Amino acid sequence: MKSFIVISLVVVLNVLGDTCLSHGMREVGEVHPLHPVSVLLVGLRMITNPWVALAVTLLLADTLLYMAALSWLELSYLMPMTKLQHLLTALCAWLLLDEQITATTWAGTLTIAIGALLVDQSERKNTRRQMLQSSKYQG
Repeated sequence: MKSFIVISLVVVLNVLGDTCLSHGMREVGEVHPLHPVSVLLVGLRMITNPWVALAVTLLLADTLLYMAALSWLELSYLMPMTKLQHLLTALCAWLLLDEQITATTWAGTLTIAIGALLVDQSERKNTRRQMLQSSKYQG
């Protein structure tokens, strides 16, 4: 249960952070990296944009929570489970940012989500098997 809550928080913080960052950067404007003065001016607009500041805060919290989860969850389980964020990100982009999502993008996103569910089922089976084996040795 603890891992479900932590993974859910990691996913939600990441999706909200990315959505806020996209919205904020649209307000800031295009970045032209080959023009140093332009980069400086855009950088100033970025650090003063409230959406970008909120995004950085959310993404920092996401990163810290992800690192904490790595201290007690296996990477081979955590990484695929956090990929459910792709589905939620596509939904937020479509609903909140009015982005047009192609059928191919939806198909790829759903494939990733199905893969994460398969990893979760595999992990549940391994956990049940380990619990049964440990109870045999204790009894």
